[in-house]
Formats: sequence, C-alpha cells, structure tokens
Amino acid sequence: MTLITDYTGDVDYIKNREHDDCDSMMTLLLAKDPSNCLLICSDKRGNIARFINGINNHTPEGRKKQNLKCVRYSVNGECQVLLVATRDIAKGERLYYDYNGYEHEYPTHHFV
Repeated sequence: MTLITDYTGDVDYIKNREHDDCDSMMTLLLAKDPSNCLLICSDKRGNIARFINGINNHTPEGRKKQNLKCVRYSVNGECQVLLVATRDIAKGERLYYDYNGYEHEYPTHHFV
C-alpha cells in the first residue's frame, strides 16, 4: 500500500463530460443521485498518473500484471484518488492498474 501518485486534473460533474473526447478520465465520486457524480479529467492539468498502463481485466494474464490499485480517500476533507502499490515493485518494472475498478465502464479487451 505504498503511495505511488495521486490522480490529478480538473474536477467536473460526469453529466458535463458525457460527450467529452478526453481519454484520461477517472471517476472521483459516485453518488446515489447521478447528477452529483464527479470525475477527474486530466487532459489539461494532469500528472504522471494519466500515463500509467491499464491491464486487460478480461484475461488472467492481464490481471497478473496489475501492481497498483486505485483507491479513494478523504484527505483534509477532500476526496482524492490515489494509486498505491499492491505488492513490491522491482526497479524498472512497468506500472499497471485496472482502469475499471468496480465500474467496468472502460473497454479493456484490446489491451495487451
């Protein structure tokens, strides 16, 4: 559970970004009322997190590559998305996490 990075960018309501062409969005908050759901869009003000590889979560081989996990915490009263290590990571090893988490909205069938 070593902190690798946080996922940064502009925070907006999901409804405002439904037709956005940004390919680096992360769900920040899922609410019971869909109009209150938030996401992070890192295309303009992102960090290294937007460049970390995703896994093909439809195959056992893809899931074995995963060495990071996406978690959400309240930090000083603000919701933050953090990428943390799920195991020891060797120097030079690529970083991978499951883009979908529990939502399964992002198609990863074509990932290697």
